[in-house]
Amino acid sequence: MIELLERNRSARVVAFLAAAALTVVIYRGGLHGPFLIDDIPNLDTIQRWVEGRLNWRSAIDNRSGPLGRSVSMLSFLADAARSGAMDPATFKTTNLLIHIICGALSYVFCRQIFRRMEATREVASACALFVVAWWLFIPLHVSTVLYIVQRMAQLGALFTILALTVYVAIRQRLERGASGRFVLILWTVFPLIVGVGAFAKENAVLAIPLALLTELLCFPSTPASPRPRPVTWFFFLTVAMPGILATAWLATHPAILTSGYQIRPFTLTERILTEPRVLWSYVKTMLLPVGDDMGLFHDTYRLSTGLFSPWTTAAAIAGWLAAIGLAIALRKRSPLIALGIGFFLIGHLLESTVVPLEIYFEHRNYLPDLGILIAITGAARELWARHRTPTAGFRQAVMLGAPSLLVIYAVATWIQAGAWGNADTLFAMQESYNPDSPRLQSTLAARDIGLGNTQSALEHIALSETHGPENEKMTATLWRLIAYRSANLAIPPDLYTEFEHRTGYPITLNAMRYWERLTELAEDGGVDTRRLANAGRRWIDHDGMHAGSQVVWRSRYNLARMEAASGNLEQAERDARKAWIDSDYSNGVAVVLFQLNATLGRRDACQEILAMLRRRQDPGNADLTQAIALFTKALADGSIGRPAPSK
Repeated sequence: MIELLERNRSARVVAFLAAAALTVVIYRGGLHGPFLIDDIPNLDTIQRWVEGRLNWRSAIDNRSGPLGRSVSMLSFLADAARSGAMDPATFKTTNLLIHIICGALSYVFCRQIFRRMEATREVASACALFVVAWWLFIPLHVSTVLYIVQRMAQLGALFTILALTVYVAIRQRLERGASGRFVLILWTVFPLIVGVGAFAKENAVLAIPLALLTELLCFPSTPASPRPRPVTWFFFLTVAMPGILATAWLATHPAILTSGYQIRPFTLTERILTEPRVLWSYVKTMLLPVGDDMGLFHDTYRLSTGLFSPWTTAAAIAGWLAAIGLAIALRKRSPLIALGIGFFLIGHLLESTVVPLEIYFEHRNYLPDLGILIAITGAARELWARHRTPTAGFRQAVMLGAPSLLVIYAVATWIQAGAWGNADTLFAMQESYNPDSPRLQSTLAARDIGLGNTQSALEHIALSETHGPENEKMTATLWRLIAYRSANLAIPPDLYTEFEHRTGYPITLNAMRYWERLTELAEDGGVDTRRLANAGRRWIDHDGMHAGSQVVWRSRYNLARMEAASGNLEQAERDARKAWIDSDYSNGVAVVLFQLNATLGRRDACQEILAMLRRRQDPGNADLTQAIALFTKALADGSIGRPAPSK
């Protein structure tokens, strides 16, 4: 069979198509699952496009990352256009297709590098097919493929592996003496692919250091075959120089990193100490997909507060230092092992180091997993080489073991994917993995609030508060207020008191979002808005973050709405104006500010705001266009600023 795969291209195509078809069967049961946690806010602009409220250019604007991720958003827009609605199955089916395309590109890349290595040259195609089938069947990837918004991670991986495949192809032509147009392709096509990938998700830029790693281990410079000068200059300008400049910039502007930790329940030091343990957890869970480390929710992962707190921190760091040392030591004798270790670690450079992201997310492992499988392949071939004349029993064990391993992983992934096909089974499985997860309990509370199960929702909120970090205490209080108001129940007086007592806590992302939701409910009545506004002002003024931070200005904007609901329009106008300035003149805040000034009869202020709205108008935003038209008409007919009729 191996000989057939190496000789016959058709056999290789059939083998990959069989793996792809099995992948579809494995994931099919999860394709009809619901939208989840981050799906709804990230796809809000797509929903508004479906409703005709945004044009397509505005719909692909996303603020999940600094570059906007417009490529990913464009793919979501295409799904919505194809189905004519926000159909989860359509989005998930596209995710599955991308997963298979990533597998195809990974096969090409692995075959390229395996053919260059002495240990795998004769079985490059078979090894590449085995690695890719294993990668397609990994249970850890279910939470990337079936979690719609994680298409961003998938597309980032797709463009990364595409760029690497193109790089190896270019480099092989340069090695054979070609130059000219292939140097031009290196300097244009390769960066173009990386650039497009970065607009899908920013970590696609890691394709460049991954290409450098591939260059060093797969194309070593020798006296007989020195490294081409254009290649050396390429990596000097794309890796060395940016690395030096970025390090110098961060060293002289540390606030760029440290400011992001103000909304996190951990420090920069704690994150750096914790991530080595997390990386080992990723490796363990990928290879042995059982136990508490499985699942979508990992917000209770224990932080490392020192080298020996817990003691596994020092062990994890020592383990990775040993792995790096091993990679360096084996770079010539067993370059595949070195390549795999380096591939895994470089793949985690952005999301598992100093950037103030959350501690643990499975989707970060989507592409780096390929590095672990490459390293395992290298180690396995080294062991095989030591048995030049294997016994029949040993050969049979190997031949049966490889497909058996794939079957085990396929079944495990099929079980995981099946649970994602239904919200009840999904959350039941997640509770079995991590019942103490505050995020899970908060998600379950939201479901129960939507279903009108107030008592159950309050129980989930209590669990979330018990197991959550100290800085989310206010979030729990806001959740309770929302639960009562959503059910049209009278809010207990002691809950107002609890809110007032917790105004010393910081504004977190969750607290900001729940304060906004509470404000929306308060505008419909049934809430002591004056009491909430007075306490809310103390809370926002106490927060130590810069006024221009989104969590601060957006919270102040909703404070203005709360003040308006209480009838205190003068104070509401002052708060809305400050939020407008601090937000760099957000259109959404401007609309509310105009309405407040119109109600107060301040014609000059309304004209100022309308002029700014016109200058910053987004022609694709139907809601804003309509608001500007209404405001223009109100100013033209003289209804704003007209003295109130005498009684």
